[in-house]
Amino acid sequence: MRISNYLRLAPSGVWHFRQRLSSNRARETGRHEVTRSLGTRDLLTAQQRALVFVQAYARISTQIGGLGVSVAMDGLPSVDEIARAIALGYRVLVKPDGTVEIEASGKADHGFAMSAVDRIGVLAKEPYYQEFIRAEAQRIIDQAQASSVALPAPASNIPNIAIGKAVTQWLAEIKSSTRPKTFKIKTTAVEGFAKHYGEKNALKDAQRIDVGNWVMALRASKLETPTIVNKCSYLRGFFDWAKARGYYPPFSKDENPAAGQVVYGTREKRKRRALGFKPFTHEQIQALYSPAALEGLSEAARWGAWIGLYTGARVAEVGQLTLADFVEVEGIACIRICDEGEGQSVKSEVSNRTIPVHPKLIELGLLKRVSDLRKGDEKRLFPKVKVGGVNGPGNWLSKAFSRHVEAIVGKPEKGKFGFHSLRKTVVQGLQSAGVAAELRAAYVGHELDDEHHGAYSRKPTMEELMKAISKLGFSEDLA
Repeated sequence: MRISNYLRLAPSGVWHFRQRLSSNRARETGRHEVTRSLGTRDLLTAQQRALVFVQAYARISTQIGGLGVSVAMDGLPSVDEIARAIALGYRVLVKPDGTVEIEASGKADHGFAMSAVDRIGVLAKEPYYQEFIRAEAQRIIDQAQASSVALPAPASNIPNIAIGKAVTQWLAEIKSSTRPKTFKIKTTAVEGFAKHYGEKNALKDAQRIDVGNWVMALRASKLETPTIVNKCSYLRGFFDWAKARGYYPPFSKDENPAAGQVVYGTREKRKRRALGFKPFTHEQIQALYSPAALEGLSEAARWGAWIGLYTGARVAEVGQLTLADFVEVEGIACIRICDEGEGQSVKSEVSNRTIPVHPKLIELGLLKRVSDLRKGDEKRLFPKVKVGGVNGPGNWLSKAFSRHVEAIVGKPEKGKFGFHSLRKTVVQGLQSAGVAAELRAAYVGHELDDEHHGAYSRKPTMEELMKAISKLGFSEDLA
């Protein structure tokens, strides 16, 4: 692929946009060119982002010229002429008789406008840019001629709200439905971008390049990729909200300014797998769940550990369980994991699920515990857990289980052990038992990557799930 001369690859591997200045402008500014980072190492993305800069510099050049007087062009301009006008931000007026006027800036400044066109001439030679401009110009002409009225000047209905004010409003709206710890993390991420961008600057003017520059600043501060990915995901949610409120121009899902800013490379993916949570071996499960070892856990923590071992549920999903979440479906005792109760939440929509109670949990007396708690007018499986705690309802269980693991089996050579290790242990145990991927995903609340699974597959019945999870066993001597 031929590299356009307005793109330059920095030693860091990040593409930069380069705009040469005219001799007059160079004498005024003392600079021969303007260079800005495009915040990406992908060439195609860099070319697309460069279009934004070209159009921005064209608009700036137009404004500097002090334009204001309309000049009519005789006859119907060519598409290329209209394309040039659009690139510079001029109004294109189509009259009822079919003639077209391009509102310029007065005869005195017409030469200045054409000079601006010349300065972006290199980009204008790019085939994909020519096609984009032709299509847009023709669309405007067709639309105006079809209505037989003059095309009005584009006017934005988007309010000029400062991003700092918008962030404050967004945080106020999500606070009641967000866990305190998550709310704090979201606040840090989105306020961080607002401060980097400028809290008093208009939200509607924030572009992908601004988010890209923020991401580069985060990398420069030595933040790890997973942390930056999380921050971008929260910022993406903020822009979605701003679009819905009418504070930001409409965009499709993939065009969210914070989308696609950070991706995991192959090396980083390998590193995450190597340093992430490790599943327990059969011998480690025997050691962790032996009667003597379990004596080191409180009664609540023991039940949490058992539920984690036979459901693969996330620690927060276990810690938030209420007695109302124990239901009967199709004649089978089930656990409902959902976000319907006070203080309850799930990671994603697919995490809302109802699963059979494993026979081992029934044997251990889980349903009897539920019955006894109901008789005592309790509402939650773990009554002492504080609803709305800063670190979520599973924090106490995560800490207790981690101390238990370190005391019994220690730390792995690579990666780490924790409650999430039980989730991996369950998934791999079901896989080893020959349980189909659809059933495994339905049981632990995973979303299968293939979109056709969700579109064409039905939900498994409780009987199917019960047969599948009954294959999950670790040892008959665990008690």
